[in-house]
Amino acid sequence: MAWDANVYPMTKKANKIRVKITAGWEDLNSLYSTIEGHAHFKNFQITFNKTKQWRDTPIFEQNIELTKLEDRKS
Repeated sequence: MAWDANVYPMTKKANKIRVKITAGWEDLNSLYSTIEGHAHFKNFQITFNKTKQWRDTPIFEQNIELTKLEDRKS
């Protein structure tokens, strides 16, 4: 069955990218700066960023959400 725009109307929600990273602290910071650069280059904004350490290990977990910035016309 083909998708019909009249049957399934598209919503006007912003495009989002979600990333979950598990790494050591230095690698995590390095990758985060790369993601920041990508967000700026592709017109995204980082809307969620949570970092936590795995118990007493040197491993960290980071969840990041990027949201597309759009000029919305009313």
